[in-house]
Amino acid sequence: MSTPNASTGFSPFQLRHGANPRVLPPISHAHTDTVIADFEASGESAKALIGRIETDVMEAQDNLVLAKTQQAMAANVHRDPEIPYRVGDKVLLSTFHRRRSYMQRGDHRVAK
Repeated sequence: MSTPNASTGFSPFQLRHGANPRVLPPISHAHTDTVIADFEASGESAKALIGRIETDVMEAQDNLVLAKTQQAMAANVHRDPEIPYRVGDKVLLSTFHRRRSYMQRGDHRVAK
């Protein structure tokens, strides 16, 4: 629940509520009384919380785009270069997972 995601850098709880959850609740009621006393009735603290959540979500989206490009680059490092096939080239077609759909066809040429 409070473990940060490797791609976003945020925990789901933080993106949803604006802060990480407390591991231990406050033991004394004095802490909750000061929080209630510090609450502003004008809604400024709510606006600040919403603004913080929005910036966290935008940063998480940026981190996801960055992680996506890094993962694509890492996957493409070991990929062979694309072979330019032309119509009429002979190819070896693996039919292992195709059941019998390609086994009755002709000379296994590249189709248009």
